[in-house]
Amino acid sequence: MNTLTRLLATAAATAALPLAMTLTAPAANAATGDGEVTAQYATMLVQSGAAARSNAYLNNTFLGWVTADPGSDHQVSWVSCWKDGDWATGNYSSNRWFKAYVTHTGGATQWAFVHSSYVTNQSPVGVC
Repeated sequence: MNTLTRLLATAAATAALPLAMTLTAPAANAATGDGEVTAQYATMLVQSGAAARSNAYLNNTFLGWVTADPGSDHQVSWVSCWKDGDWATGNYSSNRWFKAYVTHTGGATQWAFVHSSYVTNQSPVGVC
């Protein structure tokens, strides 16, 4: 099974899991038995409609709008770190952004920055 299909199936299946758990996620430094590269990441919920950005800044970083998991208004996502960048107002004003593994309307599932006001149930992570 290809990596993206496995990751999407894992993400859908973990929607009911406690958010303090860590999941096998892409793009890290430990090889598995079948040659895939994996690591452990914390999880969080990202509200659908949040802007996914290539960096924690507003200008020329928009990738697409975060989509929702089926039957939900949010997406269960891995989170790797946070970064202070441009101030923005979503559900509240903040300059804090989280780097999350999200699916968005730009047609990709990738690491992107989302504004902190669209994040809930966030596990502790360090600065990027």
